[in-house]
Parts: sequence; C-alpha cells; structure tokens
Amino acid sequence: MTMLEWKFLADAYAPAHAALKAERDEQIRRLLAGGQYVGRDDSGGQQTEMPFGRASRFSLIVEMNETLGDSRSTYALFARLDASDAELARQYAWQALPSVIEAGDFALADRYRGAPLAQLDMVNALAASLPLFPVPGTAPRLAAELTNLVKDVRIAIAVLRGQGHAAEADALRGALLAGLAQDDLRALAQRELDAAGSITQLLVERHMAQERPAIQG
Repeated sequence: MTMLEWKFLADAYAPAHAALKAERDEQIRRLLAGGQYVGRDDSGGQQTEMPFGRASRFSLIVEMNETLGDSRSTYALFARLDASDAELARQYAWQALPSVIEAGDFALADRYRGAPLAQLDMVNALAASLPLFPVPGTAPRLAAELTNLVKDVRIAIAVLRGQGHAAEADALRGALLAGLAQDDLRALAQRELDAAGSITQLLVERHMAQERPAIQG
C-alpha cells in the first residue's frame, strides 16, 4: 500500500519521483553493504534466518524500481550480486529474471533460471482437488501456482529465443500445454503465455463480479 501511494504521488509530483529514486539508491547501498532486510529487528540483536518484522530489501528495491519504471536498475543490481555473491543472487533470481531478460542478458538469465516444468505435476495434482476460481475469501492457490508455472516457462522461452533456439522454445510451449491435465488449465496457460498478468486480471474481474450484487443489494 505504501508503494502504491508513492506511485500515485510520483506520477503527479516530479520532486516525489526524485525523492523515491534517491531512497532507492540508498536501499541499494545498504543491500550491497550487507543489509539484506528492512524493518524491525525483534530478535534481541541476534540475526535469524527469518527475522521477525523484517522484509527482503531486494524485494523493496524491485518494488521501487517498478514504481519508477526503472527495470534496468534491478538488472544492474542483480548483475552486481551475481559477480559478488552468486548464492545470494540465486535467492533473488525469481524476482530479477524478468528485468534480466528485458535487458537482453540471456546468458545471465540462463544461469539462474530453473527447470521450467518442475512444478507441472504439482499443478495437475492441485487441479484434482482445488477450483481455479474459489469462493470469495478463499485464496486462489491453483491459479497462483499455475501463474508461477507459466512464468517459469515464459522465462525459459525468452532465454531460448534470445539464444537462437526458437525450435526448442516452441517445443517447450507445446510441452507445457500438452502436459496440463485439464482444458481450463490449458486455456488459461495459453492466455498467460500470450499476455502476462491475464490470470490475475481474470481473478480480479471475477471477484468484482461476485462482489457487485452484494454492494448493489
């Protein structure tokens, strides 16, 4: 919510855009100095794997760059982490890879992308027991996992095409669609491949349609 408010402000007020950029640069400096988290440290001064009340600084920087429309900054930061601490970079790869691909660094993306169909069996298993569009108030887990699966495949396709392997990219797309066990999963996956964000948009539209009668009543 805070970043959404920053976006509205930065879009309408140029000094706010500059202020957010300056704060982004400070967060990058702190991350490169070893500060992986932002927020409170309620661990009595002892670092823990998941400190209470703290969040990933890299995630915050990515959000700031999305608000600023500066994906190149995310790519540059990830490239620096790759050069200095590959294990740390691997933790953040899932957030950074879209910016790496947008920058055209397919060799870097190829080193960090995972097996694109690794979650296919899990998605099919969930589809046997969970609805794509659950009742209001229930988390859409199947749709979320399908979105993540398609994202992995889309990244792999972009890398393959970027490296001149168009036939392999087409084969991967076909393998995803053929491997999904249900027609509705395949239809949604195809929409998501063609336009990222389609599944989320459909979820929002259905939620609004379900909420509208209650509001009108």
